[in-house]
Amino acid sequence: MSHAFKVLEFGAILEQLGRHCETELGTRFASELQPTFEEDVVWAELASTQEAHDVLSRGNPPSLRPIRDLGAHLTRAEKGGALGSLELYQIADSMQTMRALKNYLSTRRSESSRLWQHAEALPEAKKVEDSVFQAVDMNGHVLDSASPELGRLRARARTMTARIQERIQSYVSGRTRELLSDPIYTVRDGRYVIPVKAENRGKIKGIVHDTSGSGQTLFIEPEEVLQLGNQLREAEAAERDEVGRILSKLSASVGEVGRDLRYGLEAAAWIDFLFAKAKLGFAMKASMPVRSQGHGIRIQNGRHPLLEADSAIPLNLSVGFEEQGVLITGPNTGGKTVAIKTVGLFVLMAQSGLMLPATHVRLGTFTQVWADIGDEQSLQQSLSTFSGHIKNIAAALSELKPGALVLLDEVGAGTDPAEGAALAKAVLLTLKEKGARVLASTHYGELKAFAYNSEGFSNAAMEFDQRTLKPTYRLVMGAPGASHALKIAERYGIPRHVIEVAKEALGAGQQEVSGMLEKLEQAQRQARTAQGEADRRAAELKRAEEVAQRKLAEADEIRRTVHAKASEAIEAAIREIRLEAQQVFEELKQASDDKALAGARARLKDLESVAHEFVEDARPKAKNQKAEGLRKGASVRVEGHTQVGTLLTDPGQSPATVQIGVLKFTVPITAVQLAESPKSAALRRTPTMDLHKASSAPTEIHLRGERAEEAEEALVRFLDEAILAGLDQVRIVHGKGEGILRQMTREVLRKTKGIRTFRDGEPTEGGHGVTIAILR
Repeated sequence: MSHAFKVLEFGAILEQLGRHCETELGTRFASELQPTFEEDVVWAELASTQEAHDVLSRGNPPSLRPIRDLGAHLTRAEKGGALGSLELYQIADSMQTMRALKNYLSTRRSESSRLWQHAEALPEAKKVEDSVFQAVDMNGHVLDSASPELGRLRARARTMTARIQERIQSYVSGRTRELLSDPIYTVRDGRYVIPVKAENRGKIKGIVHDTSGSGQTLFIEPEEVLQLGNQLREAEAAERDEVGRILSKLSASVGEVGRDLRYGLEAAAWIDFLFAKAKLGFAMKASMPVRSQGHGIRIQNGRHPLLEADSAIPLNLSVGFEEQGVLITGPNTGGKTVAIKTVGLFVLMAQSGLMLPATHVRLGTFTQVWADIGDEQSLQQSLSTFSGHIKNIAAALSELKPGALVLLDEVGAGTDPAEGAALAKAVLLTLKEKGARVLASTHYGELKAFAYNSEGFSNAAMEFDQRTLKPTYRLVMGAPGASHALKIAERYGIPRHVIEVAKEALGAGQQEVSGMLEKLEQAQRQARTAQGEADRRAAELKRAEEVAQRKLAEADEIRRTVHAKASEAIEAAIREIRLEAQQVFEELKQASDDKALAGARARLKDLESVAHEFVEDARPKAKNQKAEGLRKGASVRVEGHTQVGTLLTDPGQSPATVQIGVLKFTVPITAVQLAESPKSAALRRTPTMDLHKASSAPTEIHLRGERAEEAEEALVRFLDEAILAGLDQVRIVHGKGEGILRQMTREVLRKTKGIRTFRDGEPTEGGHGVTIAILR
């Protein structure tokens, strides 16, 4: 089957998969991926990919790029060897990443159980990890803080270096400057030297470390600098010993957890590999295949994964479920080979745990995949094209298992047409008898008839546009297609008289068959066009029904909202009448003279009139088709709607048509009422109270910037209106400032009846600059 992997270009898919891996080990897993032919294993692998896809779709897990292939380093540490500082940092960095990945997946273990099985192997050795990070930076530099002794030695070395530089600088800028070829100092072999002219050699005592090319300059380390340099070398040697001790200690601690780290790195790489599968699915806009019984595949709107998605024509094809074999016919360059490769590649990908670039795929797993595609000519093996094909088919027949998928491109081609067709029929029948599922292409007319007449086989055709004389690359299931060889030849420049000679050579029978196939293609194309138009209209009708249902739902919601608002208005009015009555009764009790008593009685009478009018308004009105003032063009209200509309029909006509905004409604005339004019609405207001104002009292007042006296007066009015309106709570914005308005607000609230409690605002409500009052 390795030949099938090669001709189907499965390796190119693995390269794409590897590019989505973040780790070297994950990329290695991707390059070694092979499809499995055990059904339960296939669906287990796909389930793991689905989990990874779900995790990535809900968030961004930690990047796994810091995880490296550290096997050789861990082996050395486990054997007692010392690691370099950069190697230690890379190990700690990998440990930190694995710990972060484990923490991320632990919060998702319920919905990602397969991923969590791998994540459980990720090590947690934070003590080792922290000790490395405290000692080594990302560039592999051992930090001064790695140990107190290292810090002391480096401080000493810095001091010695400063003293050396200060002393040698005195030679450059002091009285010995004239003895130098240049007023500078430099470092040779770790020693500080000055460039002395050769003729002044004996004038500065010291050791000559180097000579210029011309011999005119000697690089001398002055004698007094030499002693300081020796001390610096001693400090540097001690520093190197201390660094070596630190690295050995850290390496030993890594070696103690080396086995756990080795397992953890492999587990992290495998999770990276699973994430790469999911990322490839995102990149291809792919879907997960649906499990099915038997051996077969049905593809809807599939795209060859190695072709540009925008240019690939979607493939719709089924093989193995209804029919054991499908024979694709049609013109050259019409896409037959691409269709066969797409099916084969889909099977290999799905059975490797990969998602597929299609809107829907139903899969019954296959036991093998065999393919004979393309030009099999081999110069090295002295095989002709026909011989190459036969070799591949022979291998498949000798090792075939029931439930295998066999892909044959131009079956029987490359030899005498009659013999080739006869051999192809025999091969197809043998594959069927052995339980294989076959997808093949051919130009032979005999095989088109064979597929039509043989049980278990069906035809499919690559569509050809008769008008443009170009293939459309669309596969049509259920009917054979014409090859259109003569029309294609004419399109590419073969002279017309040559085409006519070829037609005559075909014979009347063959021409008739070709003509029938062409007419069948045209009929199928017209049927698909008609079906497409029917589907489009059905979709439009469905959308219209959805709009109508939404409008009905909106109308019901409006009706419920109107009823709720009406109930709120009634409750508010009742509260107002009750409060007003209470106040009048108090005045009656406290009336000290006839004038006050008469005033209270007058207010009580007004209140009684308002209550009576309110009851009349709240009582359902009798529907009257001939209501006074109802006429065509009148402003009306429709039951269940809050907006005012226009009556478009005569009052005596039922149902009536009403336009509200841009919408027209047909409703029973009994559901239509004359809209109240602003003038009549104003007459219903009473001098004693304003129900609308009470029911829509403000819930917030701003006192900032007001003088205390004015603010207090406004606050008292505001609280009275809020109590009359029956509000549950109000918000008083007084600001922070010096606290004067806040204190005044608290005093007013304490004295006001009807205030149950009050508090400072929450941070989201304004904090101490706001007081929230809760009414009784």
